Parts: sequence; structure tokens; C-alpha cells
Amino acid sequence: MPGTLFLCGAGNSEGVRLALAVNQASPRWERIVLLDDDAGKRGARKLGVEVVGPLSELHHADRATDAAVNLVARTTAGRRAVRERILAIGVPIAPMVSADIELGGVELASDVIVYRHATLGPESVIRDGAVVFMGAVVGHECVVGPGSVVAANAVLNARVLLDEGVYVGSSSSVIPEIRIGAWATIGAGSLVLQDVPAGASVLGVPAEIVHCRDDLPGTE
Repeated sequence: MPGTLFLCGAGNSEGVRLALAVNQASPRWERIVLLDDDAGKRGARKLGVEVVGPLSELHHADRATDAAVNLVARTTAGRRAVRERILAIGVPIAPMVSADIELGGVELASDVIVYRHATLGPESVIRDGAVVFMGAVVGHECVVGPGSVVAANAVLNARVLLDEGVYVGSSSSVIPEIRIGAWATIGAGSLVLQDVPAGASVLGVPAEIVHCRDDLPGTE
């Protein structure tokens, strides 16, 4: 069991717990450490896992045996930035999928994170770098786009399509066959009844647009 797993982002104890559980169920790494660019966190521990340095420590990783996990999930733009840093260094990004998840008929990219008690419907697709948190439901034939985050207890009903970088807030719900445009944000507890344009932030029951971005990532 050689190798080190680098957990990038020390603000997510749920991610640390998932990594420990995944490695216990199927041992792959002999060492798990946290990386964070906040120097004030150096030496701190989360669930016994130490913050050993900034993300630049990945330059010392052994690309043959080590791997990284992107735990950043507060914003999808921040998540994208960290993923691009990891890929630029060349360290493989490992998937983290809880052992209790039913995966029959599900298409998973190679570097997704799926937490305990999430539900993934048949013929759902989870794209590169996406995250599905605890208790979230991704209905059948849904697509969770690259780098998107489905927060705890959110519900995507059947055939919902999330484009790249969408953030679906906790305990929100999206009715079937809705499309959420790239880099849109669904506020916590919202009920989405119609398509959401790219870059929009929506909130409420029913959800209404409260802000629209004109600086979408990748459009500069």
C-alpha cells in the first residue's frame, strides 16, 4: 500500500472523513495529509489528518504512487481553480465515492466525489470534478456538469441538466427536465420551476433571479 493521498483544502472535515473511510474500505494509500494555502492552518489536524503545507507541496509528489483530491466546494469557481492547479502539476486526481452508493447504471467520471447517503439514479451522469454531497438526490437521466456541486439534501428530479460549474444549494429542489446554465447558483432551500440562464443566481420558492454574472469563467 505505497503512496500518499493529498487532500487539497482543509476547510472540509466531511471530505477528510470520506477519504479515511474510502481508504479503510479499500486500502490504497499508506499516508493521508491535508494541504492548504492558509499558513495559519499549518500543523492543525482534522480527524487526525495533519495540514502539512500549501498546495505547492504537490510538486514533491510521486506521480506514480501518489494522488490528490480536491476538497474545495464552497464555490465552483474556487473548485475549478484548485483542480486546474492540480492538473497543471500533473498529480492524478483520485475519485472519492462512498461505499454505500448504488452505482448500477450510473456514469461516473474518474475524479468525482460522492458522499455517504447520496442517491444517484440510473442513467445519471456525473462529469469531471463534480461533487454530490450527503443526502443529495440526483434523479434518473440527470447530468451533473463538470465541476458542479450538488449540496447536502438537494434534489435534482428526473432529467435535470446542470451545465459546467453549477452550484445547487442545500435542501433545494429542481423539478424534472430543467436546464441550469453554466456557473449558475441555486440558493439553499429554493424550488426551481424553470430553466436558469448561465451565470444567474436564483433564490426562493419559487426561485427567482436575484443576480446575473457577466464574468463567467472561460469567457475572458
